[in-house]
Amino acid sequence: MQTKFYIIVNEAAGGGKVRQEWPKIKTELNTLTINYQFQKTIYSGHAIKLAYDLCASIKSNDKKQAIILAIGGDGTLHETLTGAKNYFAAHLKESPIPIAYLSIGSGNDFARAAGLSLNWKTALHQILDCQQANPISIASFNNHQDNESGYFVNNFGIGFDATIVSKANHSKIKKHPFLGQFSYIFAILGVLTSFKAFPLKLTTNDQTITYPKAFLVTTSNHPYFGGGVKILPQASIFKSNLELIIVEKPSLFQLILFLIMLPLGKHLKLKFVHHLVSDQFRLTTNTAQFGQIDGEETGDRVFDISFGVTTYPFWLK
Repeated sequence: MQTKFYIIVNEAAGGGKVRQEWPKIKTELNTLTINYQFQKTIYSGHAIKLAYDLCASIKSNDKKQAIILAIGGDGTLHETLTGAKNYFAAHLKESPIPIAYLSIGSGNDFARAAGLSLNWKTALHQILDCQQANPISIASFNNHQDNESGYFVNNFGIGFDATIVSKANHSKIKKHPFLGQFSYIFAILGVLTSFKAFPLKLTTNDQTITYPKAFLVTTSNHPYFGGGVKILPQASIFKSNLELIIVEKPSLFQLILFLIMLPLGKHLKLKFVHHLVSDQFRLTTNTAQFGQIDGEETGDRVFDISFGVTTYPFWLK
């Protein structure tokens, strides 16, 4: 039986770039006589429902040949994964349907981590040339404040980077097809001078540490954030752990030093930078901070949140 792609298209992703490219992608799929069907998202969070419903509607025999293909940005992938994970968490006897990803967003960090081309035609052929699914590590979280749980494919940030995400998401250039990729850079300039440090408690299996001047707090299982910044150089979606970076609020000199060391991959050695590799840990704040999950805002809130690792099959070589 021929493989069938069940495509979820977010035309708003990449500042509307997907809307421009989707007709070309369809033409390519038709030219190659690929077996597919597609649905378009129409509101934020819609891909969660679409992915869940797809998993529920595909017959058991057809699931073996099915692949869910998310086309959009990392937020689209996040929603698609969440919908699929939610379904199969409730149907443990069923085999998960692999997810493929065509990255046409603003940040595209997961594509970088997965070795997927940022050129959609090249990436499409990478997907079509793949012969089997491979399990990758997926980060999970549980917020004890409201018992909210979920997954993320890029990173979960609290503090400085999340405030940047909030500012970038509300900027006018975010929706621009070209300038949208620079929205984070402009946001950094606006947040850098005004952001205040906050106390953060880290709990691991064997100890609890309090950082009184936490500034940037990011959890991930791959190197990139913010559109290609290699914040955790050794992290990998093929390792069964998470990595955490906590940067305490730097002085001007320390900030300059951090920015110099960052592209060299040596920033984790700085005294005001703390790095943890673990399969589970807990972060707690006693003041409200901005949070972000895969570039989507969680709002301004107090956090008491645990992180762990699970897996999901992706259509990757």
